[in-house]
This record gives sequence, structure tokens and C-alpha cells, in this order.
Amino acid sequence: MGHAELPSLDYFSRLLYYMYNSCIVESPTQRLGHSHFKHRICVAWQLNWSKKLNNKPTNLRSIRFMVCIVVACGVGHSVSSASAAQHPLPGSIVISELMPNVSEADVDWLEFYNSTQATVDLNGCTLTDDQNDELTFDRSLIIQPNSYAVIGSGKSEEVNQPAALTNLAYQFSADDFQLSTGPDQVALNCNGVLVDRVVYQAYRPGPATDFRGWQLEPNSLNSSDNDQLSNWCYTGLPILSDENLYGKNKVASPGRVNPECATKALPYLHINNQQAVLIDGIDFDETLKIATEELTRDIATAELTIWALRDQVITPDVARTIADLYQDNIDKLYQAEPFTAIDWNHAVWHFAWAIANLYRNGDSAVKAELQQAYEDAITRPKTLERFQLVATDNVLGHEILMGDAHDAGHGFAQGHIVVPGNPDYVQSYEEYLENRRSDFATSVINALFDGYVFFRKLFS
Repeated sequence: MGHAELPSLDYFSRLLYYMYNSCIVESPTQRLGHSHFKHRICVAWQLNWSKKLNNKPTNLRSIRFMVCIVVACGVGHSVSSASAAQHPLPGSIVISELMPNVSEADVDWLEFYNSTQATVDLNGCTLTDDQNDELTFDRSLIIQPNSYAVIGSGKSEEVNQPAALTNLAYQFSADDFQLSTGPDQVALNCNGVLVDRVVYQAYRPGPATDFRGWQLEPNSLNSSDNDQLSNWCYTGLPILSDENLYGKNKVASPGRVNPECATKALPYLHINNQQAVLIDGIDFDETLKIATEELTRDIATAELTIWALRDQVITPDVARTIADLYQDNIDKLYQAEPFTAIDWNHAVWHFAWAIANLYRNGDSAVKAELQQAYEDAITRPKTLERFQLVATDNVLGHEILMGDAHDAGHGFAQGHIVVPGNPDYVQSYEEYLENRRSDFATSVINALFDGYVFFRKLFS
């Protein structure tokens, strides 16, 4: 319909007509389907502006024409957007997190990430695994650019669910497809072409909870990096934030950016790798004098010298001294004064963690000296008001987390472990005494920290 044959209309009707024509987008991909809507508009035009009617239509007719335009253009654009969505190319959709079928009573789910600037539709694509399961997406599953979509075997009724699990992008039947606890692989194919595949080992999230997301490191959201097992991890247990904790001790981040993996975020953390954290030339007598002195202070960092030693090779005599220090001081830590964000929960967690590592890394003679302390240490995580999950994992986990973890831990170790001749560490007990933080300095730092917390809450 061209402008040349435009009937005689009032200004308002002429404006509506031009609005209609302007809403027809002329790009080839969006032109699809417009002929049908244009035909409907033409029918409405003929009904309301036929020659039998006055050339100056009433306001009612104008309104009816406007409604027709709005409906037609609106639907036309929505159809155009859907038609613009395309099947993904290889590598454009990344499998970024999954929760396997841990128990029949719970929901298993999978997260996709669209790493491109284009809208994609998985309608007709298939998901397969090594258990001969195959899921074909039989309806539209739109994933917007640089966005996530979560599919699952059902909607959990647990409290505090992430929005992505209460409003799944696609729900499938567990009879058709299940994410096993592995070893397994999940592959996404579209038009017979592999888009992405993830291979995962046996699902062993640790003793803290049976439900932790198996997730891709957030800086590895592409189809090549997600092939590397080193870029995958279990979602970190809550320490500073409960953001990823939901339901009954479930920990994951469906539908949003994954948190950093611990080994990526903590430069001095090593898993089951004692050789990476050994320090040559430690003077254990001097270091244990520092540990004893620290434990006389009524502060929640008192145990950290033993924690800094927890992955070193020790003798039975050193083990006996550490066991005695633990038995004499562990209960006192429940009344310890906090230092900044470090409170008694943190202190008990780290002392129990230290004993657990020393015991698990030790030979039979060392284990014998630490046995009683270890049996006590493994009961401590359940006494905590905070950090209970991560403490349970550190103390009872099948993986031993070693090393100073972060910069603060590394700096503390350097100031409390005596290594004569190594300038990176304190040289003697006397040097430690000269340089240690005074009680007055500790009070000032705590006061500044309390002020910071107060004003952050005030202005948040």
C-alpha cells in the first residue's frame, strides 16, 4: 500500500497511517511475517475508510484504526524478534554450571551462557549424556546476548530459592533426562553440530553439603576454556556472604555470574599439594615460642601461628607440643575478643583446621601424638555460629586445603614463622617481640574498623 493513493483524511488519521507504515521495518530478517499483518491493516482500512464512509472519519473510527496499528505493529515486531533469534553456532553457548541428580527428591539443573551479541534459540537442539539420555527442546528457548538460562527437572519447593530455579527457562522430565553424579559428560547439539560439551568427574562436593554447584570459573566463559578441568570448581562455601546459599545448605549461583574458584581467588591456596607449601629451614623451637606467646593474648588471632604451620613436616615432639597448646587453649577461644572481622568463630575454625591438616599430613608417630586433639577438632565445626559449612569442609574434607590462602595469611606467616637466613620471614623470637602489634594498636585498628562498618551500614 503506497502513499500516493492515500484517501482524503483528517490530520489525525493521516498521522496514524504514516505511523503504521513507519512501524514496518525494512530489514530482510524482520520483513518476514509483515505481509500478514499489513493485510489485516488493509482489511481494517477498507472496513473503516471505504468510499461509503465520510472522508472525515469520526474519533471512534480513528481510535479503532490506532488500536489496529498498535496491535499489528506490536505483534509484528515481536514476531520479528523471534524470527531474528537463531540457532547457536559452535562455541557460542557455554555450559557454565550444573547441579546433578544427587537424590530423587531434589531437582537437577543446568545453566547455559550465551557468550555472543546475538539472540539464540535452542528450539530443536538436543542435550545428551553418557547415560544414553537425550533431551530435545521442543519449544522455544530464547537466550539473550551475554545472558544465562537455567533448565531443570522441576521447580523446588524449598525456601529462599534463586529466581532462576523458581522461574526455569525450560523444564524437562527426569524420566527423559538426568544429570548423573558422574563421571559423565553433557553435550549440546544444534542442527547436528556440536555447540558445547562438558566432561565432569565423580561429583564429590565434600562433607559440608551434598549440594554444591559444579561451576565454571567466571573468567573462562568460552567453549575452549570450559574444556579445561582446572577452570571448574564447586561453588565456594559461604564465608563473608550467604549470597549463594539457599534451601537446606545448598550452595550454587544459577542464573547469575559464578563466584571465583578458590584456587583462582586465593593465590596461596593449594589442594592436596604439600610440596608447594613447604618452607625450608624453619626453627620450630623459636616458632613454637611465638605460638605460645600469641595464645596468651585474649584475641581471636591467637591461634594463627599454629594455623600457619599446619602444612609443614613436623616431628612427634613438635606434634606433642602443638597438641598440648590446642587442648589448653581451644575452649578459651570462644571468649576471645574480635580483631576487625575475625571473631571467635574464625578462631575455633582455624585452630581445628590446623590440627586436622597436621594430623592428615603426618606419619604414624605424628598421628599418635595428635590423635586426641584431632578427635576433638573434628567436633568443633558444628559448635560454630558462623562459618560452619566451610569449617566442616576444611576439617573433615577428603581434599586438604593447604597454604597461606590469601595475602593477609601470607603476611601473618612471614611475621610469625622463624626461618633464619630467609629474609622473607622473621629471624627470631626476639625480632617477633620487637615488631608485634601492641595492644594499643590493636584497639585503635578495631575502633577504626567498627567505625567503617557503622558508616557503611548507615549509607548503604
